[in-house]
Amino acid sequence: DEDLIKEKRPDDESKDKISVSCEDKQNDQADPHNWSNGKRLWTTAILFLLVFSQGWVSACDSNIAKPASKELHVSQTTETLATALFLLGISAGSLVVGPLSEELGRNPVYLVPSMFYLCFTLGDALTPNFGAQITFRFLAGVSASPALSIYGGSLADLYTTEEREKLWPFFALSPLLSPILAPVAAAWIEDYLSWRWVYWIGLALSGGVYLLAFLCLPETFSPMIIQWRTHHLRQLTGSDKYTCDLEGRDSLGKRLAQNLSQPAKFFTTEPVIITLGFYLIVVYVVIFTFLNGFEFIFTDTYGLSPGETGLAFLGICIGALISTALTPLIGHFFKNTSTTEEKSQEQPSEHLLIPAIIASPFFAISIFWLGWTNYKSISYWSDYAATILFGYSMTAIFVSSYSYIINIYGTWSSSALGSITMARYFVASGMLVAARPMYQGIGVHWSLTFLGCLGLLCLPVPFLIY
Repeated sequence: DEDLIKEKRPDDESKDKISVSCEDKQNDQADPHNWSNGKRLWTTAILFLLVFSQGWVSACDSNIAKPASKELHVSQTTETLATALFLLGISAGSLVVGPLSEELGRNPVYLVPSMFYLCFTLGDALTPNFGAQITFRFLAGVSASPALSIYGGSLADLYTTEEREKLWPFFALSPLLSPILAPVAAAWIEDYLSWRWVYWIGLALSGGVYLLAFLCLPETFSPMIIQWRTHHLRQLTGSDKYTCDLEGRDSLGKRLAQNLSQPAKFFTTEPVIITLGFYLIVVYVVIFTFLNGFEFIFTDTYGLSPGETGLAFLGICIGALISTALTPLIGHFFKNTSTTEEKSQEQPSEHLLIPAIIASPFFAISIFWLGWTNYKSISYWSDYAATILFGYSMTAIFVSSYSYIINIYGTWSSSALGSITMARYFVASGMLVAARPMYQGIGVHWSLTFLGCLGLLCLPVPFLIY
């Protein structure tokens, strides 16, 4: 072929570079937005399971502190370090994985660390002593940070803003409910088997999902797919004139060094990230203090069994499902109440915060309700009802905040979300260790009053951004 011969001539190198990009914005498969609905939903389902399985293991040992501490010869408060260090590992890893996924692609950042995560979880199941346990838990947390940090970027790769609005409330159940359901299951596993089986079952769940992801999860980062296309054109033509946006003049190492500073910049220079990030930190602090706190709220006050105390976590799950059902209805309602002129225009990103604006008062109310009615003279069903309201409000706040951030930062939202993930897991890990001494020291009422005041402080955040 004469054209191909021309491509291979040495003097071709002196010509201008040809930038490779998506030729057809509507049909080019280098853009995952153009994939079939079936392929995108299948990819989303794998990501959902990957996040759920590793989120499950993050909190699976929070409810086995008593038997584990007895066998490993440490106090229950010390044993909570096992969960806290996993969260701290997520915090440390999330600073790096977002920028890495925007240079190396999503798949390597998901799959390679997840393989090490499985090895470290196996180490926890076989741990001979407390030192080995917390070391493996920290390393497992670092390795799980990609799955628990950059899924927002993957969803931005796959879906338009309108599509994400419909899908995200359902996907958000994965990172939200997995650490809430895990302690419920762990209590029953420990009763019938042993505390080590909590890790074995988490390993089996994560291993099965990892195998599925390894075999079936496609790359979704469009610039990386275009870079593959660029390499293919170079091999096909023998010419180096083809280039793409992901390939800059700087070396890969220099680009990585520059991008690794992005999460810290986001959290220190972006007002939206700072304010919503602080709110999400408070949400996660409350969630993870409940992992130890429900023992004092339900078991100590009402004398309920561990299984009955676990119903409080199911109350949170019910509230989360209610929020998931209401979110699209709220969006539909406000769209119908808009004027004809407003309907014809593209809605601003801020409308995604409406569910959070509605839910914010209920977040603080639910915590005060839980604390101020926690007396033997008041039925424990009152506290169960408060957990449902808490589940609704925390899910609405989480879903709205993430939807808004993903929408305004798009493909580069992994770094933006990574900065928030780093901060919220870092603070939550400290509060998890402090929770038991806090409930023991100042009691349920003052502990929940303190947490409720934090919720009250954050109440105006989504409204001010809106």
